[in-house]
Amino acid sequence: MQNLKLTNYIKKSSDDLANRKETLLFNDVVVFIKDPLPENVSLKSVLSRIETVLPKHLITNLEAIYVGEFEHLKKREVNAAFQDGALYISNVQDDEDDLLDDVIHEIAHSVEEQYGLQIYGDGVIEREFIAKRKQLYNLLRSYDYDVQKSEFLNVDFSEDFDNLLYKDIGYDKLEHFTMGLFPSNYSVTSLREYFAVGFERYFLNDRKELAKASPELFITVKRLVSMGEEDEEEVWLGSEQYHPSY
Repeated sequence: MQNLKLTNYIKKSSDDLANRKETLLFNDVVVFIKDPLPENVSLKSVLSRIETVLPKHLITNLEAIYVGEFEHLKKREVNAAFQDGALYISNVQDDEDDLLDDVIHEIAHSVEEQYGLQIYGDGVIEREFIAKRKQLYNLLRSYDYDVQKSEFLNVDFSEDFDNLLYKDIGYDKLEHFTMGLFPSNYSVTSLREYFAVGFERYFLNDRKELAKASPELFITVKRLVSMGEEDEEEVWLGSEQYHPSY
């Protein structure tokens, strides 16, 4: 029902949006600007930077990008989300780097949907992620944090676990425990976010640092990049989609 409402809303606004569209040239992804970005943020500049860092085959699952104020983003208290083939980005951005991070991160989720079996099918990334979660659990326990091991073994998103990290412990304190262990505090949240943050860091940050902290995640993203235009079935396990539950 929520997806239907969102679809109807977008259709209703399409005439107005069509007058303010830009195209992500390397893959013909149409970008609709519902609400203006800050004056210091150039969408064209950000899209151009994306074009230089992302291989074309990694955005073939992306059908459109919408920029503006969206209720489903406000409700979830997030700046961006990938849903039904489209990327929804808040127009409230600090600067171009902030927008760039959001776009690359959500493109990672579109890649995850398209190549889920290849990313998660052998269980390697999940084992790496759980091993890190266990280390984090032991560290927090050694500092007398009241945490439950079962929460750290669940790889799916949990609002309770998210609140534990973000509110109960706090990202400032959490950073002392995750530095060198996870790509970022947010990557602790779930297996899907672990992949998305790693994907983002691969293209926007120090790859050596990612390779050192999360070698299996690094290798997986590198293999995705090296696919190029080659036949997926020859390079990977198959073409069937798979992803951990939401």
